[in-house]
Amino acid sequence: MTTYVMPTPELSKSRLLLLGVSSVILCLSFIMSVFAPFPLALAHLLYGRALGILVGAAGLLMSFAFAKFFYADLTLFGFYAIVFIFGIGIAEIVNRSISPVKGMVVFGFSFIALFVALAGGFIRSQGLSAEQFVYKQLQLSQDKIAEQKKVVEQSTSQDSIQVLQLLDRPDLMAKELVEVFPSYFFMGVFLMLWFNMFLVLKSRRLLLSGNDYPYSELNLLKFKVPFEVVYLLVIALVLAIWSQELGLGQYENLGMTLLKCLGIFYFFQGFGVFSDLLSFLGVMGFFRSLIVMIVIFMANYMIAVAGLLDNWFDFRKYFVKQNLDE
Repeated sequence: MTTYVMPTPELSKSRLLLLGVSSVILCLSFIMSVFAPFPLALAHLLYGRALGILVGAAGLLMSFAFAKFFYADLTLFGFYAIVFIFGIGIAEIVNRSISPVKGMVVFGFSFIALFVALAGGFIRSQGLSAEQFVYKQLQLSQDKIAEQKKVVEQSTSQDSIQVLQLLDRPDLMAKELVEVFPSYFFMGVFLMLWFNMFLVLKSRRLLLSGNDYPYSELNLLKFKVPFEVVYLLVIALVLAIWSQELGLGQYENLGMTLLKCLGIFYFFQGFGVFSDLLSFLGVMGFFRSLIVMIVIFMANYMIAVAGLLDNWFDFRKYFVKQNLDE
């Protein structure tokens, strides 16, 4: 059976502009913003480095205009700057024929290290700790916090009382944000890299199949965490659950952070197993996409656990064995 190959799109200036604009529009959304690097990476691959960087620079100007004149907040511009870096990084991994898994891991850790160094240096230059810096920013955003409190007060959620208590205590909120930010930032970086790398590899295979390239999106679906990482996972689990009993209460947050950071890699491994299971069951098309979206948002922990257990059970061999028997 041959794979259908889409005809190579006409490389017009209007299509290039559309890719740049679509990346900015994706940034303006909430959930879909995770896919914002994809149009920039695709422009980089289809039109070359120079035009790819140029359309990204135009997107930076557009995002700055939106952030400055419509939102009066440069957060959007800062996020798009990250999107721009990710788009170029993903495209260069593909252009240089680097293994997508190796490229994603190296690029992700390098970006996080650079971000931590720059952010840490800036905060230290202010003569503040991370918690004091966040508290100061919250004090400067009292108007927005007041608006958020009004929204929460109208909510019927069971957690609304706890949220209101947190909003009334900027010092506690700053402490909470400093504790949870590292893990969510780490997970966000690798989730964005993985999803966009997957889309770029799939698009490149369909649009540019004539070019010799040794990797495809299947390489990401075969992602496997080295078994030795399990030992670090056990240490993180012990600290997260039993640190108080062991007299190591100050490391409880460290344990939870490590669990979440390692969990994202087991999620990637489990997602590959889940994808193979859907293929084995013959689930394809729109129904497959719907199931994948539901599982990602509602059962992501189960996928991560499946990825962890795959180190011992190698679920894929059961799919292959059943196929051969049939």
